[in-house]
Amino acid sequence: MYIFTLVGDVRKVIERLRKQRGEFRLAMLFNNALEAESGWNLIVSATWTDETGTATAIHTIARALNEVLGAENRNSISRITVLKTSDPFVKDMTSLYPVTGEGVPLRQVTAGRVTEGSGFIFYSQKAA
Repeated sequence: MYIFTLVGDVRKVIERLRKQRGEFRLAMLFNNALEAESGWNLIVSATWTDETGTATAIHTIARALNEVLGAENRNSISRITVLKTSDPFVKDMTSLYPVTGEGVPLRQVTAGRVTEGSGFIFYSQKAA
């Protein structure tokens, strides 16, 4: 599995959810190593996840991942983390790494209390 196939599959899920539910404040893949084949954490934050609650949001995201992810990427994501839009990590990410559109790889994440790890940011935008 290469990171670009995982990113492509997850991007489809993020875009589907964005069209169905609303904009993301933060949507990113996170891991200790950018080229890791497994152990990826999908971190999301949005007004709609705040409103629906963490359990419902995780269920919605997991269902979408299961429907879209290809066989080679199905076991790559080991965790879905839903953060409140007021979480310090979300606030730091949206201030330090503003991203919309195509997304960007990030070799070193430093936000909130996180000082190591890397990932791919799909959306990181402050509240409108």
